[in-house]
Amino acid sequence: MRPLMTLISLITFILLSTPCLASRWNLVLLTTSGLNGQLIPASEKEELNNGNMLRTFGGFARIQTVFESYREKFPNETITIATGDDLLGESIQEDQGKIVFGAMNLMGFDVSTLGNHEFDRGSTFLAKCLTNKKFPTVVSNLEINPSSRILKHVKPYTVIERNLVRVGFMGLILPNLKMISNPGTATAVKSNLIEIARNTALKLKKEEQANIIVLLSHLSIEDQKTILEAVPEIDIICGGQSHKDILPGQELIARDAPTPGIMVQCGARGRFVGVLKLQIEDGYINKHDWTIIPVTASISPNKKTFDFIQANINGLQSTTVLATSAQPLNTEVKVIRIQDVPVGKLVSSILQDKFKTDVAFQNSGGIRGDKIIPAGPIKASDVDTMFPFGNTITIIKVTGETLKQVLERSVHELPDSSGGYLQTSGVKYTLDLKGTPQEITVTEQGKPIGIKTQGSRISNIKIADKSGKYIPVEKDKMYSVATNSFLARGGDGYIMLKKSKDKVETFIKISEVIKSGLTVMKKIPVNNEITTLNLDGKPFFPTLKTAK
Repeated sequence: MRPLMTLISLITFILLSTPCLASRWNLVLLTTSGLNGQLIPASEKEELNNGNMLRTFGGFARIQTVFESYREKFPNETITIATGDDLLGESIQEDQGKIVFGAMNLMGFDVSTLGNHEFDRGSTFLAKCLTNKKFPTVVSNLEINPSSRILKHVKPYTVIERNLVRVGFMGLILPNLKMISNPGTATAVKSNLIEIARNTALKLKKEEQANIIVLLSHLSIEDQKTILEAVPEIDIICGGQSHKDILPGQELIARDAPTPGIMVQCGARGRFVGVLKLQIEDGYINKHDWTIIPVTASISPNKKTFDFIQANINGLQSTTVLATSAQPLNTEVKVIRIQDVPVGKLVSSILQDKFKTDVAFQNSGGIRGDKIIPAGPIKASDVDTMFPFGNTITIIKVTGETLKQVLERSVHELPDSSGGYLQTSGVKYTLDLKGTPQEITVTEQGKPIGIKTQGSRISNIKIADKSGKYIPVEKDKMYSVATNSFLARGGDGYIMLKKSKDKVETFIKISEVIKSGLTVMKKIPVNNEITTLNLDGKPFFPTLKTAK
């Protein structure tokens, strides 16, 4: 499927660059989804039937080459869009967004929204980064305190005119932003998405005389579809939260309106550029064409952007070998967020060993990279890729009862994927998906405030003692836990950790702890310990198999 789609898209890209095939399009929207700070091309293994070869994808300089090809063909019609989660990466802590936003400025982006990861280091840090951004940022459902420094950088909407067409852009961010990121107290999120979407769209139509309304969304696919169905004033949604491709032919959303809604999205990390061409008559979209262009090694990088990136990232990524691994380490989103994996056991075991705690855990969404690191050398840059958020280690003491609440939270979305799924060390438990999943109470602003349903999926919890023997947890006994600062302050809905008063912030970055642990370890052993069990005592998860 993927090779065929890639070939078709490449042929389309070549044909669209041919002058004789130009159609009369009023607008051409070029969209990216979750660039994730992937400044340079990322590597991955090709499918096994293609020789298990390495290939690269993405890279800002290659993306700009795609942009320029359409700008040359449609000089007065093109608008370039980013849909949030663009500001990411270990280097950001030092350069405060100068490289990512500097490159995006050179690429000529016209408008973007914010994703949850833009807030990972707080609103004050984000404000410093946004000073380097030269194109507008739109988010319509944020309530920003007048004292907050990000207020002057974020607008509820904007209008861009191309080819005599006024295009209104608005943005929406996840209502549970406070749960999964760190916006702080000066920023709240309005959760009444349909009402906000309708009011903003009407304002753009009536007060700004916009002909077409485009929502830049950092919401789920389901919420996007609901909004398109309920708010006919919105013509198009460009999505960026879920790492999914909306392929040509899948973009139309039927609704009770003069025209169907159009919902487009193209993966993440710059793997594709989405191209939406529009023909507009009497204020309505009469015709459209949607395609996604693979950003592969066949696309030459734009020299100016390439030189800018190379001049600024030299020395930021370390190639120092920390240890060697006897097995591949799988950080793929499709795997790590639904089950225990060796890389998760490795990370949590290093935390537990470093801080001598009873238990350690790391949320799967905090381990990035979305790739398989082959068996062999593990470099410092691999660790930086896995831990781009700058989180530090927090030591917490919790009761056995609270530990059960934590584990119930970890598995509440299974079998569906969740970034909140915990990779653990020092604890074993029985998992029964027929049990009731935990449910938390959330305010209208998206803030979790309590546990509504305790959950009954977890039982038979055991903690390893000093000899390594697993013994049953006692409800009222206190246990020490090493985890990251994001979870400790209640991230991913772990409010039971936030409420704990017995905690110590180490201020040591998790990436540095892992690097240090790997250096001491030198050789990473194969860890086949089973920690999640079925009711019959057998392993709950299948053995993870990865190509070597």
